[in-house]
Amino acid sequence: MVSELKVGLHIPAASDGPLPSAAQYVDFFRHAERLGFRGLWTEDRIFHNANLLEPLTLLTLAAGATERMTLGTAVLLLSMRNAPELARRLSSLDHFSGGRVHLGVSLGGRPGEYPGLGIKQSERVARLRENILVLRALLRGGPVTHDGRFYALEDAVVRPASPQPKGIPISMGGHVEPVLKRTGELADGWIGGPFTPPEAFRECWDKVLAYGESFGRDPSELEAGKLVYVAVDDDRERALASLTPFLHAYYGAARNPTDFAVYGPADEVASQLQEFADAGTTTFMLGVPSLDVGHLERIASDVVPRLRAGG
Repeated sequence: MVSELKVGLHIPAASDGPLPSAAQYVDFFRHAERLGFRGLWTEDRIFHNANLLEPLTLLTLAAGATERMTLGTAVLLLSMRNAPELARRLSSLDHFSGGRVHLGVSLGGRPGEYPGLGIKQSERVARLRENILVLRALLRGGPVTHDGRFYALEDAVVRPASPQPKGIPISMGGHVEPVLKRTGELADGWIGGPFTPPEAFRECWDKVLAYGESFGRDPSELEAGKLVYVAVDDDRERALASLTPFLHAYYGAARNPTDFAVYGPADEVASQLQEFADAGTTTFMLGVPSLDVGHLERIASDVVPRLRAGG
């Protein structure tokens, strides 16, 4: 049963300027684990104007630097991936990490990305569904025979199998009704994006649980994740200034961080995050704007205890 509140980090992997080195990321990952954060999560895009790190490559680096933290995507654009090739990469990552991979997925993507990959955007839902089916089958490690719309497999094997008893968990991101229904049907959890406020989060999560029940799922086994960008500083304007360049690099200048980010003194940040916990969040993915270890220490010491104490 999902019950314990888990607080992890969403790795800053995009920049308009130079990206940090591998050594700097490794130092960040190790500090995050020492401070008690439960997971490392990262986003995904194929084409982007910013410098952007590929998620599974970044998580492989994290696997070698940590021992306990969940390694997750929030979220991977699954409709743009080849499922057998992805299964091979996930098999290796889950092996190296000792069974710590959590795959968050979505349709996502911009219209120009589909033809750039030779994929029809009109087929993205069908691809997503078949990709989930093929991934789950291949990651069990046994021979897979599958005759589908996009894949023809005959006794196909991808090993090593996932060491996780139930295989790699798959959560789904998105907030429109068909996504919430697919989550209840196909996924192990749901991830609320950064632009979903607490009340909308609660409404979406309630729908996921209801859809899950309608498909014969046990609602207590579903996990509710929330990506939220945070900056802790006693000076609110300084906190906002630390977030803005990173968020503009990834989302564009049209997105105003004041509309969706959580920033300011620790008690204010904890109070706003508590609203998401009260709305049903079981796993936080706190998006930090940089690899500043001092900032991680502030979150770990001044925000997380308040959050786990219920505000």
